[in-house]
Amino acid sequence: MERDELQPSDILLFSGAQDRISQAIMLLTDSLVTHSALSYTENDKILEETPPAVRIFQLDIHNERLKGRKIYVNRLKTSQKSMAPVLKAATAYLNQETPYANNNLYLLGLILAYKKWTPNTLAKKAMIKIFKKLATLIIDYINKQKNPGKLPMVCSQFVYQCYEDAGSDYHLRINQGSLVSTSLLVARNNLSILDQVINQIKSDSSPQFQGLIDSSANLIINNVPSQTELELAQELIEALENKEVEPVEELDSELALALYEFGQAVYSAEGTEENATPLMLMKTNELITELNVSPALSFLKAKQAYFVTPEDLLNNCENVARVGIIEF
Repeated sequence: MERDELQPSDILLFSGAQDRISQAIMLLTDSLVTHSALSYTENDKILEETPPAVRIFQLDIHNERLKGRKIYVNRLKTSQKSMAPVLKAATAYLNQETPYANNNLYLLGLILAYKKWTPNTLAKKAMIKIFKKLATLIIDYINKQKNPGKLPMVCSQFVYQCYEDAGSDYHLRINQGSLVSTSLLVARNNLSILDQVINQIKSDSSPQFQGLIDSSANLIINNVPSQTELELAQELIEALENKEVEPVEELDSELALALYEFGQAVYSAEGTEENATPLMLMKTNELITELNVSPALSFLKAKQAYFVTPEDLLNNCENVARVGIIEF
C-alpha cells in the first residue's frame, strides 16, 4: 500500500533494523518486526515512542532510518468505528512528553524476563550482564530526575495503551503471545524467567541468599559489565544460536539477584503512586500478598500482565486485520 492510504490510528509495525539489539529482539520473539507506532492525523505522519519521548515522525522516503525497511499496517476490524478516542489518548501522551523507557535494551530486558523458556549456560551469563546494565541505566535515569511523575513506555506498550485508554470497545485482544518458548529455546514448566526467580526466592530461605536479596534493595549494583549495550546484545545472540551448549539445570542465585536488581530499579523508577496506573498498583498489592515476595518483583509481575511485544501487535491480535505493507 501507499502512505496516502493510511488512516488515523492504524497500527504500524516496522521490520527490524540492523543493530544487534533489534536482531536479538527478533530472535527472541521469532519476529520480523522490532518497532511499533500509530499513524496520525495526516497520512505521512506517525506518532511513536522513541528516545527521548513520544514524538511526531514523518514517513519520508529519503530518511535513512527507513531505508530498506517494511512497515506492516494493521487496522481495527471494526473500521466503521471512530478512531478519535485512540487519537485523543495518543495526543495526550504527545503533549505530556511521555518519556521513552531508556532504549531498546529495556524492551529486550523485559522480553528476557517475561519469556517462558530455559536459557543455556552462555545465554544465562549474557542475561545477568544485561539485567545489571539495565539496572544501572535506570538508576542513572532516577538520579538525574528526568521526567518525574511520568511513566516511561516502550514502543509497543505505547500503541497498546492508546487503544486501552480509548475504552473497552477499542481494547486490543492478544492471543497467545510471542513470549512462549520457540524451537530455538528449551521450556521448563512453561514458566517465565521471572516466575522461576520468584519461585526460587520463595523456596531458598538460606541466610546467604536472603542476605544478597536484602542487600540489593539499596540500588547499588556490583559487577556492572563494561561492555556496551550492542556488545551485550551480540553476546546474547551468539549464545542463543549456539546449539552445543547445554541448558541450565536450574537458575542460580546470580541470575536471581540480577533480575531482582533490575526489578528493584524498575519499581523505583515507575512504581510510585504518582506515576503508576491505579490498576497496576492494585494488582501489585494483591501479588505481594499472593506471591509473598518483594514489592519490586510483584510490580514487575504486574507489568507482565500488560506487556505486549511488536510481534504481538503484528500477528497475535485477534481484532485487527492486515491492510497492507509499505516498503521503503
